[in-house]
Amino acid sequence: MNSDAILIAGPLVRAASWEPTAEKLRDLGWRVQVPDVLAHHSSPPAWSAWSHSLISLIAPAGNYVLIGHSSASALTADLATKLPTKAVVIVDGDVPPTEGTAYPVRPELRDFIQNLAGEDGYLPVWSQWFDGDAKRASKVGIDVLKKDSEAFAQFEGALPKMPIDWFDESVELTRWDHIPAGYIQNSPLHNHSAAEARRRGWPVINTEGTHLDPTLRPAETANAIAAITRTLDAM
Repeated sequence: MNSDAILIAGPLVRAASWEPTAEKLRDLGWRVQVPDVLAHHSSPPAWSAWSHSLISLIAPAGNYVLIGHSSASALTADLATKLPTKAVVIVDGDVPPTEGTAYPVRPELRDFIQNLAGEDGYLPVWSQWFDGDAKRASKVGIDVLKKDSEAFAQFEGALPKMPIDWFDESVELTRWDHIPAGYIQNSPLHNHSAAEARRRGWPVINTEGTHLDPTLRPAETANAIAAITRTLDAM
């Protein structure tokens, strides 16, 4: 399997969330890029423009393995038909439709965050969406991250504030299910996604961690990515 990997972060967090896993993959001999869209824009680009922004930051290489975490799953599927792609790996995100309209988050989550928006139409940063819900925060991994107050402050300080109407845009996916794909489940939040991946016949690995495994458990995440890609290469 080609070891040119692009690690794509969800728009609600910074690309730095992938860096611990990127280092572990590099130790395994992978060539890894982690494009950081938010580092190049004074405000978050529109959802419909995010893929274009990513492409502008990706250095040319051979056939990529595109690896998208969380809400980057639809962006990863979009990029798969715009870049030379050998495989797609979705990590603890919703499984995108094989083609057609894709929104940043599923309808249930969109309804939930509507109630979090302030009078100015902006949401609190992503890490604060789970305040008051200790069980969900535990599944996300926020409670673990908070154990290091300095690291958490740095993480949270870099998160973008998003307007609620940002989540109403969509991207139109070109059919991409001809590209080999696999799924890595980090948390119980994505039991439904792992089930859908299995229904599609994808290989699935469950790291039995939290949604923030790419940051908090990079060795396990990197090993799962390597194992999934070996499986895809053998299929």
